[in-house]
Amino acid sequence: MQGINHYQPQLFVYVNLEKLIPKNHILRKLDKIFNLSFVRKLTAKYYCDSNGRPSIDPELFFRMILIGYIFGIKHDRRLCEDITCNVAYRWYCKLNLDDDVPDHSSLSKIRDRYGSEVFENFFDKVVEECRINGLVKGESIMTDGSLIDANTSIDSMIAKDKDIAKAEVNALKERKATDRMPNRKISNETHISKSDPDSSLAKKEGTARALRYKMHSTIDADSRVILDSQITTGATHDTKVYLERIKYIKTKYKLNIKEAIADRGYGAIDNIKSLNEEGITTYIPLFSNRSGSTAKEMADAGFKYDYTNDRYMCPEGKIMYPKRHKDTTSYHAKISTCKTCPSFTACVAKSRKGGERVVLRNPNQDLFEKEILRMQEEIFHKKLKERMWKIEGIFSEAKNMHGLSRAKYRGLQKMQIQAHMTSATQNLKRLVISLTPTFITVLLQYISLEFWKSIICTIKYKTSNSFSYI
Repeated sequence: MQGINHYQPQLFVYVNLEKLIPKNHILRKLDKIFNLSFVRKLTAKYYCDSNGRPSIDPELFFRMILIGYIFGIKHDRRLCEDITCNVAYRWYCKLNLDDDVPDHSSLSKIRDRYGSEVFENFFDKVVEECRINGLVKGESIMTDGSLIDANTSIDSMIAKDKDIAKAEVNALKERKATDRMPNRKISNETHISKSDPDSSLAKKEGTARALRYKMHSTIDADSRVILDSQITTGATHDTKVYLERIKYIKTKYKLNIKEAIADRGYGAIDNIKSLNEEGITTYIPLFSNRSGSTAKEMADAGFKYDYTNDRYMCPEGKIMYPKRHKDTTSYHAKISTCKTCPSFTACVAKSRKGGERVVLRNPNQDLFEKEILRMQEEIFHKKLKERMWKIEGIFSEAKNMHGLSRAKYRGLQKMQIQAHMTSATQNLKRLVISLTPTFITVLLQYISLEFWKSIICTIKYKTSNSFSYI
């Protein structure tokens, strides 16, 4: 017989929210290990103690925000709706079933009031908690960058020059409905987004050019805890911010960094040289496969470099003297010597006006050659493979599960807020996992405890027997 559910709304309902939340729910675990009461002190300066009506509790605000990032809820309006009807969310926010959930507009106003500084301090507190619990050694770090789509369209770009911008607008007004859109040559130098001026055109291989931001993240290589997440425009090259962020991390957390791992995008020779001078071993491929290749090709052709006197000797035994330039040194032979040389026509050195032959050598040539040899070592390849699944997995997790595939807001400062909160969320997940005992860890602890108990008992027994014989 087919059953029928007869629903009769109850006038009064007694519900214990505590019993409704599963014991293994991530919010229950998070609430147990991470106390958010510190945010009141963190935000105290943004409120007046003696005037105005009571604000939304800052702890409630951060609990709501964390729920949004943990479960990948991208919009404040949707977040407030979900907290209204989700019992677990209400429990974590310390809201009863009949309590009102703050409006989404209030979240926006509070976020604007705090600015990026408060969220950076929140992220720092999470890192400190990870460090207290032994998740941050800081001896080995990994760095990578990832592009994030801006919350705007490429069609929002207008010319920086007012006359050109006016001409483009007029062209669009005169366009008929059946006409194709006029072709525009746009670049970061000539155009800017009207709705999000901080974003910039950028592209990655296999993707179309679009307005984007870039996040540069550095993690602890052992625990994968994120130590730093810096937002720049999409067009900012990785090498420009690398040394600055490494110095920031080292100073802020007082880390004893022993090795740094990154991809080819960070492989500028100046970066490698600076880190090596600080005693940091680098596993960073050179930015270009052609780095330092000119001098190597000359050496293979028979040109010998004299380290003592800083000069070259050509295959015919002629001396080539140095001339200093900004980024390189050129070595020149006398024109009269080159013209009478029997190998003049077959010489592989570059030819200048008048028949003068020139060999170019980078000041860091020795370091180039050293790094090229290191790049062939097995340990070097092993570190790069480890980097791929560790830090690239961090970005994949952030984009697929925590809403970082696209900017929630507009502007560099608000994008930085999103980066800090996403990274804080990922660190909290690792903290939860590390502090949540599993069956295996409990079993090992039990075995270890019983083992040492038995050892102690045996020692006591033998000691007592030995004393009895005296």
